[in-house]
Amino acid sequence: MKHRWKNVHRHGLAAPAAFSRRGFLTGSAALATGAAGASLLGDGFIAPNAFAAAGTVNVEVDAGQNENPFRWKSAQMKSKFGFDTKLIGLPFVGQYEKLVSELTARSSAYDVLVFPPYFLGDFVALKFLRDLDQYKSLMDPKLADYLPVYRDPVIKRNGKTYALMYDGDLLQISYRTDLFENAKERQDFKAKYGYELAPPETWDQYMDIAAFFTRPPQLYGTAFYAARGFCYAWFVNIFAGLGGKWFDDDMKPGINTDAGIKALETLVKMKQYSPPNILQIDYPTLNEVFLNGSTAMVVQWDDLPLKVENPKMSKVVGRGGFAPCPVRSYMPYSRVMAVSAFSKDPENAYRLASYMQQPEVSITYVYDPDCGQDPYRVSQLKDDAVKNHEGKPTMSPAAAKSYVAAIRDGLKAGYPELSIPGAPRYLDILDLYVSQALAGSLSPKAALDSAAREWGGITDAEDKDAQKEAYTAWIKSFKDAGVQY
Repeated sequence: MKHRWKNVHRHGLAAPAAFSRRGFLTGSAALATGAAGASLLGDGFIAPNAFAAAGTVNVEVDAGQNENPFRWKSAQMKSKFGFDTKLIGLPFVGQYEKLVSELTARSSAYDVLVFPPYFLGDFVALKFLRDLDQYKSLMDPKLADYLPVYRDPVIKRNGKTYALMYDGDLLQISYRTDLFENAKERQDFKAKYGYELAPPETWDQYMDIAAFFTRPPQLYGTAFYAARGFCYAWFVNIFAGLGGKWFDDDMKPGINTDAGIKALETLVKMKQYSPPNILQIDYPTLNEVFLNGSTAMVVQWDDLPLKVENPKMSKVVGRGGFAPCPVRSYMPYSRVMAVSAFSKDPENAYRLASYMQQPEVSITYVYDPDCGQDPYRVSQLKDDAVKNHEGKPTMSPAAAKSYVAAIRDGLKAGYPELSIPGAPRYLDILDLYVSQALAGSLSPKAALDSAAREWGGITDAEDKDAQKEAYTAWIKSFKDAGVQY
């Protein structure tokens, strides 16, 4: 996820309490989303300067490193299509509210919207986005090369394509090979727990290993994102591995089932094996406690390995091992590119989005440590592709092989981020109550029961029948793509 400004709290995800899809659609005039006529230009092989009078395509994206790939490719797009690219960087905090405000007003300030896919359910329901299938004749997006877990479940709704991938995310384990492969450590571990020391395949094994390597103050067994903002994701990661599901068929929340309670109890217990400042640990500090050598293993977004192998950032260069999370690997955040319903230049907006995710273009930035993008195509999962945008390797061959294998294996059982109408509010409420359990102000059961009650209120505000329909269709897209749920 590469420096997503995850050191801040969740970016004001929760819309105001009164905001709902039903209320918005009832109180708003019909949105004019007429499609521009399609051009028959084939498979993206467009002559340079074919669109010399195209003007400027405005790209909304959270400010910082995630703008870099657009900068790196702007000259090529100018030569190929004739348009300039203007980046409009929004602060990570409040991105959802800012977009809703602009799009509710039918603002044409943005042509291309870059956002995490859990916004997609709301944005499609609110008619903020154009159906991209009408523009495929301009440039084939080559969706067959997408990893199945990122294809229909993430970019499509109701059988229509509303977005294209820009960034794939999942959680994975980074661990210290010098500890895990040490003969004395292996002997002592087996004597104590009765099985071989290796990357954990269950959460019980994870907790055994975390306990074994907890030797304060020099070494702790693990650490996790426990600060308010994204702590829910570390809960969901365990919840997914224990067989948990977001909702049942009648939209009853699954977070406070036995699987959910055990998952949160496990996360709370994990504090015992973590640094004493665990409640302040966010994205950058979670990286830091692994990179400085004070933890034996962590679960973190899949960009940490690139930092492990960077001697300017890491004290454990050459000592990093990488593995998928036990049973399933949760996929929080990611980013997609969509075309605003109110863009005055939707065809060029589509050309830009489609170009940026083409296999030969995206392969040049998804392993670059100076941006926030990660793999989402089958063709990107190659050991020799782990390079920066200038083509220079960013890891040793052995580390790259371990890293790509961990991503590949994690995505085989990837657990997608919730992405139905209301998702930003569901997730923010969950994060609030997980953080209260971690702080000790509520028991895991009480916290999840409270979150589930508020989830029920969100479902009712959105219209329960409509939510059931949206959730059922979303889950069906998993199964149709061969993704287990």
